[in-house]
Amino acid sequence: MIKKEDIKPFRKNNALTDGYIPNTGKAVLPDKLINTLFWKYEQEGDNFILSMSELRQLLSLKSTKDDERIIEAIKLLQTPIVIRDFTFKGEGVEWVSAPFLSRATKWKDGQKYIKIKLDDMIIEGIKQKYGYTPLELNLCNSFKSKYGLKLYEMFVRYYHLPNREGKGVGTVSKDIDELNKTFDTSFKQPSKMKEGLNRGLKEIEKITGEKVTCFFNKHKKKFIFGWEQISKYPKLRIPFNRIDEFIDWYLLHNRDKLHIKSIEKYRQSLKNRVIEDEFEDLDIWYRGMLQHKHNLDYRDYYERGKYKDFIVTIKKDTLF
Repeated sequence: MIKKEDIKPFRKNNALTDGYIPNTGKAVLPDKLINTLFWKYEQEGDNFILSMSELRQLLSLKSTKDDERIIEAIKLLQTPIVIRDFTFKGEGVEWVSAPFLSRATKWKDGQKYIKIKLDDMIIEGIKQKYGYTPLELNLCNSFKSKYGLKLYEMFVRYYHLPNREGKGVGTVSKDIDELNKTFDTSFKQPSKMKEGLNRGLKEIEKITGEKVTCFFNKHKKKFIFGWEQISKYPKLRIPFNRIDEFIDWYLLHNRDKLHIKSIEKYRQSLKNRVIEDEFEDLDIWYRGMLQHKHNLDYRDYYERGKYKDFIVTIKKDTLF
C-alpha cells in the first residue's frame, strides 16, 4: 500500500484540466483516474505498474467490486486526443491523434497488477503547449461528483489569475457551451445547468471549506464564478515576481563560495526557502539588491514586515 505521506501534490497539465473526457455522462471516476495516472507519471515516467489495491486506494475506492468500474474508466481514457504544432525528439509535429492512456495490461501470472503505458508523444505535446495547475490527489479523489471535481479544478486553475474585479477577488466566466463540454451534458437552459453547478459548489465547500459563488449574467450570457482570494504564499516577504532576480543577485555574489552539483536544484531550494521565509539574512541581501542594483532606498518599499514591489525606469538612451 502507498503511504499517505508519500502522496505528494502534483501538477496537472492544463490540457487535461481544461479538457473533457467524452461519453462519460455523470461518472467522475474517469477524471479521478486521469489525475491518478498523471500523479504516477510525475513519479515514474510514462511506464509504471500499480496493483489493483493501490489503484483503489488512490481512487478512494474500497471494494474489489469497483475493479470493473476502473476497467471501464481505463477504456474511456483511451479516447484519442489531438495535439497540434509541437516538437518531438527534434522533429516538428503538425498534429498527432492518440490516446493519453496508450495501453493497460494485466498478465495471467496470478499477480493483481496493471502495467500502464502512457503515450509519450501526447505527453510531450501537452507539456510544450500548456501550463500546469497544482493539485492534491487525495483531495481531488475525495469528490463524489463530476460537478464538484471539475469545478474545483477550475477554481484552483484560476484562483490567483489577475482580473478586473480588483485585488483580493478571484473570478472566471464560462458560457453554457464550455460547461456542457466540461461536464459532458447538453443543457440548453442556464437554469438547468445552474442546478448541477450549485451541487458542485456545495461539495467544494463541504470538502475544502472554500466558498465559490456563481450567477448567470443574462447580458453576457455567461456564468460568473467568484471567490475571495487569500495570499498564496502567506510567509513570503518579498514580491513573488522578484524571487528569481533576488536569487540571481545572491548567486552572483556567492557562487565562488558555494560547491553546487546541480545549480537548478539549488536554485529551487533557495526559492522554497524564500517562499517559506527560511532564507537566512534575507533582509540584508534584498536590501543590498535594492540599493546597489536599483539605487533604491528599502525604506520606501518596506511596510509591516514585507517589501512592496517597485518599478524600474529605463532611460531611452540606454536602450541602444
